Amino acid sequence: MTGGRRRIPRLPPRNAGVGARDQPTPEERLVRAGIAGAPGGRGPGPTELRRYVACLVAGDRRALGAVGPIPGLTEDEVWEALRAVFGATPARPYIEPALTIAAARDAGTRLREVARRGGRIAFATSRPASLLALHLALARQACARGADLVELADAGPIHSDGRAGRWLRWVGGVTAVTDGNALYDVGGDEAAREWTFVVPRPSLVVADGPFAEAAWASGTEVIALAGLDRPVLALAAAAHDRCALVPAWLDRAPGDYAALEILLGGPGGDPPAGPGL
Repeated sequence: MTGGRRRIPRLPPRNAGVGARDQPTPEERLVRAGIAGAPGGRGPGPTELRRYVACLVAGDRRALGAVGPIPGLTEDEVWEALRAVFGATPARPYIEPALTIAAARDAGTRLREVARRGGRIAFATSRPASLLALHLALARQACARGADLVELADAGPIHSDGRAGRWLRWVGGVTAVTDGNALYDVGGDEAAREWTFVVPRPSLVVADGPFAEAAWASGTEVIALAGLDRPVLALAAAAHDRCALVPAWLDRAPGDYAALEILLGGPGGDPPAGPGL
């Protein structure tokens, strides 16, 4: 080629031809993060879930948690609630990610409504190693929108899970159980019942585990985070009885819950792509 400059051929972008179908959907991102989908050895298998349902119908306190016995409850009613809220069946202990997304968006809308009118909101977590960062982010957002956030001085000493010398401590507006040095996970309802006693009556509770159960049992409206290892509030959520339950596995690393933070805290965002998602 003469009389002019040689042109360098333009190469197509490396991602040319990659369509929207090649990008992970919000549901796929939740499954990759381990928040939804199959338990992957972390949660109950089919046998354990069927045993839990039978115990719940029988009124076993270990299955009911902080919720009182439910007269006349049948296994069919429990399975109907688990299907509606989690997408689980007797043969498949599964959390359907589309249900997690829909529930989180609805719960986030309710949380913002209560915050904007200045309602009193109480946050608590029984799984601080996994969920404290999520609750802290939601508490900050609620406070910024005008919520009256419950935060008290340490309450105690109390018993928790059979151990004395525990205290309720508020960290950034979120209640957790401590011995003064470390934060502890909570399985029993002793600390949760004490919490409902000392907290001024809230308009809304955002919690997990026994804190969510005890708040609902006390007559308070609850946004609950729960997996199939502790799904008793699915009955209330399916009946729209003062409970919005966001189905999720609750034993993941804190960073894995970034998707839920967006769905619950922001105006209807989708889970982002990123490390671990």
